[in-house]
Amino acid sequence: MNKVLIGLSIFFTYILMVMGNIVTTTGSGLGCPDWPLCYGTVVPPLEMQPWIEWSHRLLGGATGFLILASTIFIWKNSKGAEKWLTAGALGLLGVGAVFGGIIVKLEAPLLQGALHVFVISFHIVLSTIIFSLMILAFRKVGGQAAKPGVFYPLMFGLLSAQVLLGIVVRYSQASMACPDFPLCNGQIIPEFTEPGIALHFVHRIIAYTIFAVSAGYAAMALKNGVDTRNAVITFALVFAQASFGIGLVQTGMFLPLIVLHGAVGFGLLGWIVYLTAPYLVGGGQLEEARA
Repeated sequence: MNKVLIGLSIFFTYILMVMGNIVTTTGSGLGCPDWPLCYGTVVPPLEMQPWIEWSHRLLGGATGFLILASTIFIWKNSKGAEKWLTAGALGLLGVGAVFGGIIVKLEAPLLQGALHVFVISFHIVLSTIIFSLMILAFRKVGGQAAKPGVFYPLMFGLLSAQVLLGIVVRYSQASMACPDFPLCNGQIIPEFTEPGIALHFVHRIIAYTIFAVSAGYAAMALKNGVDTRNAVITFALVFAQASFGIGLVQTGMFLPLIVLHGAVGFGLLGWIVYLTAPYLVGGGQLEEARA
């Protein structure tokens, strides 16, 4: 039952994150100008933006209920680190809910410029931490093993930095600071005349590093017949994420690609957290995973 509840919590949290990306991409963040209701009712006007935002809030409520149920059940039936992982996720979810309400209440002249970037980015970073904590709890409960070595911890570090930087790039309007590919403003190393160019370029450098590391590990795994499934899945997700990222630049931020880029990015982070969990919180003896 523990794993079922936590698994559902992870799934709903992931969908909530993807839905949040849709909310910001479609400009629906203020589709409901009040909080916690929407236009003072539980049935908002039949218009796209209010219903996108309201659906996001309802999904958030369902996710909160599942995480609360998981936390209660874990605290009654477990004694390990999973108790604190789920409790941490629940606490951060409460912070995120209050923060979301503050965003709605204080939007307009107060949330502009750097403050706006910080507030929105912080809200999304909270979601990724909650997502990661629940995955760690799932692995801790399951006690499953993973292949030893440095690849997954290295990928975890690189992806954590990349997701954080990607969020800042997106919400600081730096996504098109380099409007061409593979060059940046027609140069291999651009002139950093604006902060957005530096942010975007560093985001690309980390992406190249992740691609190279995952490709090298997949090739090694296939050659040696060790950990092939995990290595191939990891590289496939990295390849898809990179493809969508390139597509964003080439299409000038085509809306469906924005959603897909975020969805695959969150999925990739979750997958790497899952594989790195034994290094972070234990959960069974480490052993080689063969194809």
